[in-house]
Amino acid sequence: MVPCFCIFTIFSSFLYYRSNAELITSLPGQPPNIFFKQHSGYIVTNSQRGRALFYYFVEADSENAASLPLTLWLNGGPGCSSVGYGAFMEHGPFRPRKDGSLTKNQYSWNLESNMLYVDSPIGVGFSYSNTSSDHINWDDTATAKENLQFILNWFKKFPQYRNSDVYITGESYAGHYIPQFAVLLLDYNRMPNVKPIKLKSIALGNPLLDIEISVRSAEYLWAHGVISDELLDMHRTICNETRFLLEYTHNYTSKECAEVMELKGEEMGNDIVKDDILLPKCVSFGAAGQLRALGDLGTIHEKFDKKVGKIADPCLTDWINLYLNKPEVQKALHANTTYLSYAWEICSGPLQYKREDVAINVIPLLSNILKEHIPILLFSGDQDSKLPLTQTRKIAKLLAQDLKLVALDKYGPWYDGLQIGGWSQSFGGLREGKNVTYLTFATVRGAAHEVPYTSPSQALTLFGAFLRGHPPPRKSSIIAAQ
Repeated sequence: MVPCFCIFTIFSSFLYYRSNAELITSLPGQPPNIFFKQHSGYIVTNSQRGRALFYYFVEADSENAASLPLTLWLNGGPGCSSVGYGAFMEHGPFRPRKDGSLTKNQYSWNLESNMLYVDSPIGVGFSYSNTSSDHINWDDTATAKENLQFILNWFKKFPQYRNSDVYITGESYAGHYIPQFAVLLLDYNRMPNVKPIKLKSIALGNPLLDIEISVRSAEYLWAHGVISDELLDMHRTICNETRFLLEYTHNYTSKECAEVMELKGEEMGNDIVKDDILLPKCVSFGAAGQLRALGDLGTIHEKFDKKVGKIADPCLTDWINLYLNKPEVQKALHANTTYLSYAWEICSGPLQYKREDVAINVIPLLSNILKEHIPILLFSGDQDSKLPLTQTRKIAKLLAQDLKLVALDKYGPWYDGLQIGGWSQSFGGLREGKNVTYLTFATVRGAAHEVPYTSPSQALTLFGAFLRGHPPPRKSSIIAAQ
């Protein structure tokens, strides 16, 4: 008979192995004195077809990490890497530099939560399928099912987080991914004899929610002086972004629409980042991300890089691409273990997504989620010209009216410290005799399509309020805290 203490020792060793599975000992170029744990690797979602999603998990920078929430982050595209964008460009603990080293992100979201970044769907980033036909006509329904299978299997590898409060966050086309994933998760929780996943809230940044509303940017661009009066009139009478994308989903583009969009590109100019009308364009060239001999322009860029690199280096995607393609980095991340036939790219890969799904209206799903008492935060960078704040604000108002939610505050500024972080309004209703916030719309001042990339401090403040179930802080609350 084996003594009890031996059984306990063996069991404890098993749990230790499980909890330290795919532990990252250190990332190449990582700064010293990092005390939080990092894990990464693959979660098999379909063994028969050889499908696996890659994840990067950053525990909270706290002695009590397991007691803090678990936040899952998804980027959009469809086809963009959550590890590349979310983790290394936006709100992960590190950002790559031009020299291949990593700098600490003082506004990392793991200051507030355990952060789980997932490259989804398959064929994105390091995620893959061994069945080549999986990459053709992949769609929203398949993505939602894979994401649910991922989180269920991930909890088996990390059982210490199974009882955590779960928050699902993301941006852009994740406005499609997350509501459909959340609905499946809530359906799972209603199944008999299952342990529910504690979904607390969802947050969608600059989201694509309804092609009839979300993508219309001409009014926004005109108001910012980017396009002419004549082009605005053409958008109103000949072809707008909604019509253009609807034609795209049906695999054709009319001549008249194409001409309007071509003129739009000419008026905006080729030397502007379409996601952010203020952010300078990176002037680095080539796959190696090195400056060519550009004379004065090269010198100007070097000075600019030093000036803004700590917040919004316009060449950051170049440095991320260089970093994540290094063999030693992939080894440290337990990535590319099947030796994919293509190089890692932030928004590229073998995936061919079903075009028609771009036209799905997910606003009814948001209504259903709110009816389940799951709060939703819709936030928008106010410099995003791809999915403008004006359109997301319209959708927030539609949701509030549809569900008969009442405004809990006036539309007004929220604060990041002593500075205005943006503008917001929250809506709610009575629950158990108290007013509860169910829906919040917030803009983020000076932010682009990827909000935490260009406005990291404001994004962290907004994220902290979201986790606590509070509206973004108003000036009165800042004064009271002093």
